[in-house]
Amino acid sequence: MAHFVYLSPHLDDAALSCGGQIALQTRTGSRVWVVTVFAGDPPGPLSPFAQAMHQRWELGDDAPAARRAEDLAALARLGAVALHWELPDCIYRCDAADAPLYAGYEALWGAIHPADERLVEPLAQRIAALPAADALYAPLGAGSHVDHRLLRRAAEASGRALVFYEEYPYAEDPSAVETVVGPGWTAELVLLDEEALTARSEAVACYRSQISSFWPDVEEMGKRLRAYALRVGDGRPAERRWRRAA
Repeated sequence: MAHFVYLSPHLDDAALSCGGQIALQTRTGSRVWVVTVFAGDPPGPLSPFAQAMHQRWELGDDAPAARRAEDLAALARLGAVALHWELPDCIYRCDAADAPLYAGYEALWGAIHPADERLVEPLAQRIAALPAADALYAPLGAGSHVDHRLLRRAAEASGRALVFYEEYPYAEDPSAVETVVGPGWTAELVLLDEEALTARSEAVACYRSQISSFWPDVEEMGKRLRAYALRVGDGRPAERRWRRAA
């Protein structure tokens, strides 16, 4: 039995970006794990920014638990196993003085806070210790979210062979991908049939709290996801992943 592992920064990234190929893999009997790295609870009181995000998501103060439940439902739809690590999302992380590392929306796309540098080495060690897999997938960092970039750095430092996936919906902007790949990178297309494409859309719809972050409603999400898959596959629905020459 083949075994595939996806490293997901947050509780939705793998399904958003790779839901079709996950559905194809599990359909043929492969075992798929989705390891969500920043899936833990807040370590202390919520910052005003984190409170505002919870209000937007309409999940209350126990938003991480609700989001983990959404992820379990989504990955069950894809036939994958969910593993939730305990590190908190960047909106919850604070420095030694309990000041938020990322105090507003714009900070999520800015410089990685120096206090977060300490996360890279232990994450790399933990990724290195994951069981052997036929492929280990990591995020490219398309869109430049700080957690995506941190996870990519840790995955690269782990010494494991990696296949990279471009993060949807950030990858709808071609420049978001172009800025993180270059010479020596090779793109691979994974063609999706209608069943796999539908499974991906239905899995993404399970993340009810996150729909408003990118789309006005679930219907529009499905339309845009399909349109992007067709664009990537030049008229055939597909997802794209990347390999870098050794």
